[in-house]
Amino acid sequence: MADILDLKVVALGRVYRRVGLSKLVSWAMEGRIATADLVCATGSDRWRSVLDVPELAASLPQGVARAGAAAEEEDAEFDVDQASQWVAQRPRRRPEEAEMDMTPMIDVTFQLLIFFMLTNHLANPAPTLLPEAVHGRGVDAEGRQAIVIDEHGDYYLGDTIKPEAKATSLDALVDEVRLNARAAGQPLDVIVSAHRSVKYVRLRELVERLGTVSNLGKILIGVEEKQ
Repeated sequence: MADILDLKVVALGRVYRRVGLSKLVSWAMEGRIATADLVCATGSDRWRSVLDVPELAASLPQGVARAGAAAEEEDAEFDVDQASQWVAQRPRRRPEEAEMDMTPMIDVTFQLLIFFMLTNHLANPAPTLLPEAVHGRGVDAEGRQAIVIDEHGDYYLGDTIKPEAKATSLDALVDEVRLNARAAGQPLDVIVSAHRSVKYVRLRELVERLGTVSNLGKILIGVEEKQ
């Protein structure tokens, strides 16, 4: 048997010229030659099965056909070694198990917590810390106009500190009291509850301005009952 042969790969429809027998044996062992492929002596046109060549028949994997035909057509100008290079596929990586990222959920939880803390504070404002009473007696707030001055010196129309009840200025507060006194059927008493840290001059200014309102009754100062 000649040591130089031509190989016809039937699956590819391609002929490789002048391939050494040792190389063909190597290809057969790698599974790159199928039992349906043909060989012939170089310069001859008498093709025969690779199984007729003992060296190749002994090297073919038992019961295994040629592994996968080439997906792309090879360049005709490539030489035998370059055209027949073996391309090994990388083993596919095992897909990683999906993991849940808890960071966005934690962020949302903290945002909701802050939101509820702020809204709860606005819906349930802390009571104003009033100065303690030394003398006097309690009066019923029903039917009287309440005004609150917080620790920052801001005015609120009503008996609670809420954003919607905050007066933009002292003039705006007095105008609201004037409208309420005008609508009242009798002199309107006013109860002023000032935070204990508010300076006296702030309270005196409010009382003086309220003194200019018509149909206004008594101006009472809110205090805490003495313990």
